Amino acid sequence: MEKAEQYPKWLNRSKAHQYISASDNTFMKYYVNNGKVTAYPTEHGIRYDRDEIDEAVKHYYD
Repeated sequence: MEKAEQYPKWLNRSKAHQYISASDNTFMKYYVNNGKVTAYPTEHGIRYDRDEIDEAVKHYYD
């Protein structure tokens, strides 16, 4: 099964860092706080876009 099939398009914080196999601190400090991934407030809490996370991982060294 492909990762994209296992994870929905919108991920909460715990699923988002598991999706890229990173620690929560790394995800928050490197991706979210540096503006590589945007936190979107929804009626179900903060969510992160899986496609945006994929793009940030592809350009990790940029």
